[in-house]
Amino acid sequence: MAGGSAVQKVQNGSSVQKVQNGLSGLSIADPKKWSDQMSSNSSTNGSNSQNGGDNVPLSSIKVVDKTKSTHHEYTVYFHKDKIQTTVTHTASVVDRWIASIYSDFPSKLNNLVVGLDIEWRRIRDNSTRNPVAVLQLCTLKRCLIFQILCCDHIPDSLADFLGNEKFTFVGAGIDGDAHKLWTDHGLNVARTEELGSLAAFKLTTTVKEYRESWLYKDGLRNLSNAVLSQELRKRRDIQLSHWDNGFLTDNQVEYACLDAYVSFKICVNLMGRSNPVHTDDRRGERRFYKDFNAPKKDVEEETKQVSDKKQANGSSKTNGTKSNKRV
Repeated sequence: MAGGSAVQKVQNGSSVQKVQNGLSGLSIADPKKWSDQMSSNSSTNGSNSQNGGDNVPLSSIKVVDKTKSTHHEYTVYFHKDKIQTTVTHTASVVDRWIASIYSDFPSKLNNLVVGLDIEWRRIRDNSTRNPVAVLQLCTLKRCLIFQILCCDHIPDSLADFLGNEKFTFVGAGIDGDAHKLWTDHGLNVARTEELGSLAAFKLTTTVKEYRESWLYKDGLRNLSNAVLSQELRKRRDIQLSHWDNGFLTDNQVEYACLDAYVSFKICVNLMGRSNPVHTDDRRGERRFYKDFNAPKKDVEEETKQVSDKKQANGSSKTNGTKSNKRV
């Protein structure tokens, strides 16, 4: 879907208008109030985790710049990694962040991997789900946290970025997140890769293990342990916090950044591993192919297995034509 049509749907629909009309208890943040509030909502150097090995914190956050009314800059730490993080509710800042990815990493644009996650205000009963409030994107060591529910408008550049079929957006439960973005904001995520499925494929050695792997439905915290051997702590109170507020706390920023960054890091790690040969107790070796860069229809064609048993005459005739049997 073209980027323009995605944004047009949002502007003609209700997602942005709901914010402007105050239907969600929100209004577009006053620039000065946003800057003042964000500058005072938490400490300059926050840390949500105890120290890990070698006295390195599992994760922490440092404020870089909170003086601007349009966006704030942070450095988020995950073990020894440093992630440049931008938090904004302003479309022009999203434009600049996306433009910087295009200009700074031209060699990666034919197969860019982007960690994607979303946040919304959870509800404790069975009433209707609240709309997506925050969108996180992370590639390499740059993260964008976009407060999409209280933005001035959704830029065309974001719709084009998400709709680029050369980019692969990854996460735990990514298809569900993509569906919510489309339902709530009319944004189409063109190409996704489910981390659980990829991990199950890469980390198992037998057909039975592959089919029965717990990795398929596992969350990001366990996938981080299994793939990276790095602990990701996810505080329940932050997950259930008010993501639809106009002002995110430092703890919320750290949490949101790490969800997207760890998704990106897990995918890159798995892509760097060779494709395993899965063995089957009944049939011996069977190789499953998973070409990360190939279109889905090609992957499905490659994964078809041809039977070891050949028909007695090499083919069977039905109505004067030959038909080959595949299993």
